Amino acid sequence: MKKLDVINFLRGYSIFTIVVMHLLQSYHLPSWLMKATSFGGAGVHVFILCSGFGLYLSYLNKPLDYKAFLRKRFGRVYWPMAIVCLATACWMLFNGQEVLMPLLGNLFLFKMFVPELESSMGGQMWFISTIIQFYIAWPLIVRLINLNRGGYRLSLVISLLWSTLVGVLGHGEERVWNSFFLQYLWAFCLGMKLAEVYVKRPWALEIPKWKLLVPACVISMALTGLAGWAGFPWRLYNDIPSLIGYTSLALIVYKVGISIVNKFFCYTNKFSYEWYLVHILVFQVTMYFMPGKVSPFYEVIICLLLSYIVAKGYARLFKKKRIIA
Repeated sequence: MKKLDVINFLRGYSIFTIVVMHLLQSYHLPSWLMKATSFGGAGVHVFILCSGFGLYLSYLNKPLDYKAFLRKRFGRVYWPMAIVCLATACWMLFNGQEVLMPLLGNLFLFKMFVPELESSMGGQMWFISTIIQFYIAWPLIVRLINLNRGGYRLSLVISLLWSTLVGVLGHGEERVWNSFFLQYLWAFCLGMKLAEVYVKRPWALEIPKWKLLVPACVISMALTGLAGWAGFPWRLYNDIPSLIGYTSLALIVYKVGISIVNKFFCYTNKFSYEWYLVHILVFQVTMYFMPGKVSPFYEVIICLLLSYIVAKGYARLFKKKRIIA
């Protein structure tokens, strides 16, 4: 299972860039730097790819019936999110904000379908709704990936058609459309395909050589920037070069082989989901009680450290509960 270190690294790396992006974008940055930090959001694609990899690897090793699968996944994903939402609701009440609809929208997973609630309780929570859509569609996705050995290519076609439909209807900037699970189906199924290869031919999953990795990174990042600059309709198809460029950059960092860096990201993977859940709330509370007391640089460091520590503690709490259960 040594090769899975790369997956652990990618998950830890991606959550780190997502958290840093959300933190830096809460400051008044130059427009070019704001756009540069947005590249960290491509970590969501890696998160989804790794989810597909992990779920299908588990399925191939020990298949669960649909009911047991949903029970296990909801226990892992939903309840930690629900508790963070309740804590966020308390914080919102403290600040005199409207709580009822944002709380219901998050707990019952309809926030991303109501534009007014999209960013409620942390803009990052849309991901939970999207990943649960994958869980609900899991039996169909498994059938798709095994469809005459061409399931992955079909998933790519479905995602491209969905992106096109969203653009034609003029909903490219609306979360309910651009974050529906079909938008990311290709990345999820790519993770599943990699898991299948890992089980059958683990030697085939080698990290690409430098002469492939570096050009892939540079070209894909350039295409990502050009598509974002060009706007509609090219921006609709930005996900593919974005994932390739982001993943290539992450693999370059991994391949450089700085031990402390690789160990940090692999370790961070252990509570990457919990960090994703709590970081916005920790940032809000920290900045509320620390306005102007330290320079922005130290404020960023403090926010990152506190959110990291809270996430680690939160993960330990749920791990103990699962052991007891």
